[in-house]
Amino acid sequence: MAKCEQVVAEELKNQQLAQEGEKEVRSIAQARAAYEQLMDGIRGYCQQARELREQAEKLQRSGRTDFQISEEIQQLLNRAEHLDAVADQKDGLPRQQALELIDRLEQEASDCKQLIRYNEAVQARQEQELENAKAAAVKMIQDAEERLAQTRQVLAEKVAQLAELEG
Repeated sequence: MAKCEQVVAEELKNQQLAQEGEKEVRSIAQARAAYEQLMDGIRGYCQQARELREQAEKLQRSGRTDFQISEEIQQLLNRAEHLDAVADQKDGLPRQQALELIDRLEQEASDCKQLIRYNEAVQARQEQELENAKAAAVKMIQDAEERLAQTRQVLAEKVAQLAELEG
């Protein structure tokens, strides 16, 4: 009976750790590792239950029929049944939650990749616009310098013409 209570206490501790772990899991690799750990735990419970049943079967085949053996067989079978129940419980909602977490993180990663591709395209477009604006600015400066040079030339010609006329 004390062994059964120990298993229940251990199970409660595992559930608390799983809940805390889910809050901290932020990577797909971590989520997959947590899922594998959960599945290893489930397999471990099933293996323990199998071993307990085998022990009970060995005791039954031993041919001893006293009350103590009968009680020990029943305890082994009860613990095996409890371990099966724990495995079934972990194979239910916690497993589903672990898979949903993996799916959610994979979707988040996919969304992030899509956003990165979009932002890279926007960045490339903006870089091209910047290069075009720089080229346009250079052209505008060249045009302004040419107009200024023409204006200086016209002004110099007119100053020379005025000096000739006044002179």
